[in-house]
Amino acid sequence: MNQTPPLPPDSLQAWSARPLSSAERKGYLDWALDFFTDETVAQDPFVDITLQLDVTEAHAAYRAQGLAGLSFFSFLIWHLAQAMQGQPDFQLRRFHAEWWVLENAPIVVPVAIGGAQRFTELLLENTTRLSLADFAGHYRQQLDAARRGELPRLPETTFLAACFIGNLPQLRFSGLSLHWRQSRIQCQPGFYFGQRYEQGGRLLIPLAAKLHHACTDPHVLNALITDFQQRFA
Repeated sequence: MNQTPPLPPDSLQAWSARPLSSAERKGYLDWALDFFTDETVAQDPFVDITLQLDVTEAHAAYRAQGLAGLSFFSFLIWHLAQAMQGQPDFQLRRFHAEWWVLENAPIVVPVAIGGAQRFTELLLENTTRLSLADFAGHYRQQLDAARRGELPRLPETTFLAACFIGNLPQLRFSGLSLHWRQSRIQCQPGFYFGQRYEQGGRLLIPLAAKLHHACTDPHVLNALITDFQQRFA
């Protein structure tokens, strides 16, 4: 039995959460949202895709910024979050069998800190409503606090509602399947960036994506990546 408490009112406001309307469900979603979350059918509704993403123009734009505290990874996070605003399927979450739109969804980033705890998470909120300069400062502040062990573990509801974006800068993977569980909140997207490398005069980076097929799929991922790349064209 699902024992998850209701979404906290302050979180609903902070995330600009609202119920998905029947008009927004029309078309493909009206079938897919129910089909891929049917708990009476044994299925794995997740799609894992790993791309070798061309970030040549993105890296040039990053170097041109010259913002203090801005890493290339945090630069990618900010732009990926902006691109997701143009792809509303990435804003959908299923909670207690009801569909919600999180127009200002939080982002969770895992941070390796070593020791017995090994990992902690930093929470990034209002990412799409901050300028790049303000986001860079916020990200650096959160990252430094995480590395000092000052950040508490996130509430489960927040972790499961957030978009998950990780970084593996020393691993040039060609395939990565992100673990997840059928859980109390479903359909949050997950991403992992890997080690960037040069090939044929271009700068590439592995990008693994975990998509819930109820609301996201290779078609909308392609649209997201297209929007992302066009930000630097």
